[in-house]
Amino acid sequence: MTNKAEDASVVAKRLKSIVDYVRDCQMRVGKGEIMELQGLDKNVIDICDAIARLPEEEGQAMEEQMSLLIDSLEMLGRMLKEQQEKFGLAEAR
Repeated sequence: MTNKAEDASVVAKRLKSIVDYVRDCQMRVGKGEIMELQGLDKNVIDICDAIARLPEEEGQAMEEQMSLLIDSLEMLGRMLKEQQEKFGLAEAR
């Protein structure tokens, strides 16, 4: 296995880890937990940069996982906004 293949493998594992984390956050927010997401934005930027540095073919192989990450982040954002609105309404009462 070459260094490039090892790098792609490491990047793929990091990407999966981030996707799993975001899904876990969705579940927890859905249960009403308040989440501290400090650092998530940096991790997402870092993984995007790492994928961009890979050879095109290896980066394209992660396209499905990246789409999943984007969808998961969008859903998490909506859930957090809804949670914030609920707390805002509860505080106003």
